[in-house]
Amino acid sequence: MSEPTLHSHATKTPSEPASERLVVAPAVDIFENQDGYLVLADLPGVDGDAIDVRFEEGELRLAARRDFPGEEGRLGGEFRAAEYRRVFRIPEDVDAAGIEAGFKGGVLSLRLPKSKQAKPRKIAVTAAKA
Repeated sequence: MSEPTLHSHATKTPSEPASERLVVAPAVDIFENQDGYLVLADLPGVDGDAIDVRFEEGELRLAARRDFPGEEGRLGGEFRAAEYRRVFRIPEDVDAAGIEAGFKGGVLSLRLPKSKQAKPRKIAVTAAKA
């Protein structure tokens, strides 16, 4: 099985301010077919308005925030507020203007269509009559 063509790398830089919030790289599945790429990112506990997806300089940047209600009355638990971050280097065959995002049931889906030039096409053959 070959490696996916989209490549991910860490997003934390030394200049970022320290935070009390847990920083997590979301689990991601990447699929490719002749029309494009599909990226599915698990973002449990995130509200749709707390997601930021950006494409610039050949990179797709994903950031999200999971808030947790106040600690008052909490006896214990493992669920914490968190920041989700992930960056992907995007292949040149992606049509950046056609990127679409949807969010349902804690899963962010990103559709990255391939440009028309990158898609396979059938070439018609004209046969000369003898």
